[in-house]
Amino acid sequence: MVLGNKMVRIGIEVICIIFGSMLVAVGSNTLLLPAHLLSGGLMGICMIIYNVTGWSVGTQYFLYNIPLLILAYIHLGRKFIVYTLLAVGFDSLFLHLVPIKMMWTQNIILAAIFGGVVSFAGGAIMLRAGGSNGGLDVLGRVIAKYKNLSIARFGLIMNFIIITISAVIFNVQAAMFTILSMYVGAKTYDTILTVAERSSVMIVTDKGSEVSAALNEAFNRGVTFWDGEGAYSHTNKQVVFCVIVNIQWSDLVDLVKEVDETAFITAVPAHKIVGNFKNIW
Repeated sequence: MVLGNKMVRIGIEVICIIFGSMLVAVGSNTLLLPAHLLSGGLMGICMIIYNVTGWSVGTQYFLYNIPLLILAYIHLGRKFIVYTLLAVGFDSLFLHLVPIKMMWTQNIILAAIFGGVVSFAGGAIMLRAGGSNGGLDVLGRVIAKYKNLSIARFGLIMNFIIITISAVIFNVQAAMFTILSMYVGAKTYDTILTVAERSSVMIVTDKGSEVSAALNEAFNRGVTFWDGEGAYSHTNKQVVFCVIVNIQWSDLVDLVKEVDETAFITAVPAHKIVGNFKNIW
């Protein structure tokens, strides 16, 4: 039973990686590249070289990732490398298969916005599945592990360089639209990652049993509660603890307030969970 569940989970993760790779290729080849716009990171570097030399983005992306993946294998976890290798392979394949031409719109503003949304959404889906889009993300993780330079700051520096090159080889307007695309894409990326993140919730209430029962029924979540005492009022309280996916936060607050209007609710990010927790996309 446990092995069967693990195989199902792995299968879903692999499907998410393949789907994410397809989105990256569609966003890049049908919206960004034909409009002379660039993506961020290593993909953006490949696009620059494609525009100058005509060399396939898919081939470049695969070749440039080889030394980065070797570096990551030495310094990062095995599962991350296997899934990232899978993502890079499908990225390269789909970038070869999807034709480079405007398919959805001739408007450069729409191409910038939706190119960023689609391609960055693909990267976020792959990250949620346990891998990554490869490229400079891998290098950023390795640098962040050993140096006082965050992944976000490293990415910002590299994207600034890409935007500057875009202004030189195309024009300032193209660089401005590339900034727009990266901004919208980053917001999409953060939204997808944040909405599926988990939080540890602690509720201080006078009605611990009722709140626990309501949470169990509504969310099918395991709940723990223990007795406490108000330090100022010295009245008996119950402290209820559970872990939720962030998209459940507003429903949880409404539900608890229906049971106990005076309940005190707080939440902190739960980055790692070991035990029986059913994640929800």
